[in-house]
Amino acid sequence: MSQVVEVSLRLPVRAQVKSDAFPYGIADVRFTKTADVDPVPKVGDILTMSAGTLTFPCKVLQRTWDEGKDMFVLACEYGGTSRISNEDYLTILEAKDWTAKSLL
Repeated sequence: MSQVVEVSLRLPVRAQVKSDAFPYGIADVRFTKTADVDPVPKVGDILTMSAGTLTFPCKVLQRTWDEGKDMFVLACEYGGTSRISNEDYLTILEAKDWTAKSLL
């Protein structure tokens, strides 16, 4: 039986210089979306996620039950190369099913 989870994704990007105009760097952003999974992944599992036509691996770092959301929240990191390409980053940023959230 599938279950809806929230995926919280950290993308490996180069640090950005912070300024008054842009008080947080790109590395201080998490991308979230809900997904149906079966079964709920465990820590260390790899999920295949998508943004538009892009598919990419996500490694589960933490799995936490959120009472308020009534679902598991999966803290994930990009499971591809050490850095994500600018093109792929923009694809995720502009995808309608992903939401960018500042950690600050």
